[in-house]
Amino acid sequence: MKSEVRSMKPEIRSINKINLKSKILNLKSKILNLKSKILNLKSKIFLLILFSFLLFSSPLAFAQKKQNKPAEEAVFNERAQSVIFANGLREFYSQNYSAATKSFREVLIQNPKNDAAYYLLHKVAVEQKDYLLAAHYLKEAIKLDKKNEWYQIDLAGVYENLGDFANAVKIWEEICKVKYNNEYYLMSLANNYLQLEKLQEVIKVYDKIENLLGKNDELTETKKNIWLYLNDVKNAVREYEKMIEIYPYEIGYYITAGEIYLSNNMPDKAYPFFQKAIQIDAENAALNLALSNYYETVKKPAESFEALLKALSCKELEIEEKLPVLKKYLANAFRLQTPETMDKTEQLAQVVATANPYDLEGWAALAKINTLKNKYEEAKLLYEKCIELDESQYAIWEDYYFVLSKLEDYKTIVASEKLIEEYFPTNATIQYGLALALYKEKLYDNALKAAKQALSFTFDNSFVAELNFLLGDISFELGEKEEAVKYWKTAQRRGINTPELQNKITTNQE
Repeated sequence: MKSEVRSMKPEIRSINKINLKSKILNLKSKILNLKSKILNLKSKIFLLILFSFLLFSSPLAFAQKKQNKPAEEAVFNERAQSVIFANGLREFYSQNYSAATKSFREVLIQNPKNDAAYYLLHKVAVEQKDYLLAAHYLKEAIKLDKKNEWYQIDLAGVYENLGDFANAVKIWEEICKVKYNNEYYLMSLANNYLQLEKLQEVIKVYDKIENLLGKNDELTETKKNIWLYLNDVKNAVREYEKMIEIYPYEIGYYITAGEIYLSNNMPDKAYPFFQKAIQIDAENAALNLALSNYYETVKKPAESFEALLKALSCKELEIEEKLPVLKKYLANAFRLQTPETMDKTEQLAQVVATANPYDLEGWAALAKINTLKNKYEEAKLLYEKCIELDESQYAIWEDYYFVLSKLEDYKTIVASEKLIEEYFPTNATIQYGLALALYKEKLYDNALKAAKQALSFTFDNSFVAELNFLLGDISFELGEKEEAVKYWKTAQRRGINTPELQNKITTNQE
């Protein structure tokens, strides 16, 4: 049962590298998605400032004048550069990258110290995914303006695209020394440490982020996963102990801390956390699932099942979280067919149905168990309850027809003829069940139609044989003996060789 209950929650034993990176990158993507939007906006603002500065600033403010050149010529040259630069920006935003490159290079020919032109050339190279060239241009821009934060940030991004995380880390470390209170930059630094598998450094950066933002569930879980990857169970639990210190009545932190110990074969250390959780809310579904695992681990099956019943009876627990346990118990009941497995499964199905009366899964499980116990009348009523909730479920109708055939209640099957034609006109199994019921009720024309319908949608040899046998019987009742013999012979060729069938063929052959 332990494995059954654990299927309802994530595995929290020591995890492999791929899963660890996936979990951390998932967190990074959520935070960096916002960062990306902000950086893109700031980048556009930065370009706009550059553009405005080129157009409207005094030429002397950013022209690189040559000595002994007349002021008028310097002004003229500076204005010409501004026009070329503006043309390059326009071409860049029009995605005419070759023209943009030509313009920015022309600016550099006229003024080799124009760092903004190098920066824009880097932007063009990034758009064309030529990251080596982009890095070259950015380095040139940085030589001219070493204090420009955006040049450094973009160079770190280029290094990341090149897979050069070591150089990216160096840049982010320097940026974070200056911008020590920017969580987005810190997250980028942490991600690059992760790529270099410097996991202790990742945790240190996450601690800094928590100091800025406060404790965070996603960061706590990610740090826990890193500690487990490092096989440090104590520190993994410690992350949740920190949360407990801040939120002493949040039951989930006690449960997770206990589960970490329990999943790492330390049930004695797990139980104190569960005890504290019981004091907060003994009826909590997640707690009772954890307790079920705990009791199973310490060889107390009765207490384990009692906790499981309590968990599945909780109305707040979503039906999707209950189904894995219920389905596995149901599978065991059909496989083992012992009174104990059937009774336990029935109890679980009953509490699920009671707690989730508008979901058919609990009722369906109850119906299946009653069918397994040959309690067909009870199963019939339960399947009808399921059909009231959702009349379009094929599996329910298939099982319902089986129960009705066991009860020889063909009238009830016939009564559903129109509904079956609406929902399952191409389902061979259900159409066969309907055809058989119509035949038993002597509605031979309708039976013939349903049987032929079923035959046209199946290719299974044994099923084709059964359908031909039935079609032969229906045709015989309709007075079409020649057709009946043809169907019976087909059934015989397909594998039915009973004395009954042979006698029908022999008796009715001309």
